[in-house]
Amino acid sequence: MRTRLEKLQRRIVDGRLKAAEKVDAAATRVLAQNHGHRYYDWSYDDGVFCFFEHPVHFAREQAYEGKYVIQTEEPNLSAVDAVRLYKELSEVERSFANLKDVIDMRPIYHQTDERVQAHIFVAALAFLLHRAIEKKLKAARLDLSATEALRALQSVRVVDIDLGNGTIKRSVTRGTQRAASVLRALAITDLDPPNPPQPGQIVM
Repeated sequence: MRTRLEKLQRRIVDGRLKAAEKVDAAATRVLAQNHGHRYYDWSYDDGVFCFFEHPVHFAREQAYEGKYVIQTEEPNLSAVDAVRLYKELSEVERSFANLKDVIDMRPIYHQTDERVQAHIFVAALAFLLHRAIEKKLKAARLDLSATEALRALQSVRVVDIDLGNGTIKRSVTRGTQRAASVLRALAITDLDPPNPPQPGQIVM
């Protein structure tokens, strides 16, 4: 943040930025990044731009820096347990969000108990898969997160080839080298899918 303000200050000293409204807009943009207004303030008088630590906000942010507050309605829950449960909840939400991104799942509004239970099951299964992938990657000493591994596997594609005689042959692209490393870590070697069913064919 300070580096960006110093850069803006040099632009003004060099005469590349003079108009007060443009200086105001530029300073506002800089302080809008990473909540810079919590730490710095500025002035522009008689063509001179100055920035400085905010007399009120800076000290307050220093006091808060590196701390967060968790509120709970459980009176018998210790501070350590509250933090642990909060982190576990955050990890579940993060893992399910990652899996939803991969399978492009859209928000679903349920109206029956059975569908609510099914959605919860999918969420739990998504989290289980995410954790299983992480353990496999760690065991294989592959320096990738589960999210990065899933993104790498997006290069593996299922392709249907029309042979021209009414027959469709299905194949799978091999993907990138990183995808191949992920597949080895997950012990997935068979990428040849069954051919799609022909018109009228019943798959049991």
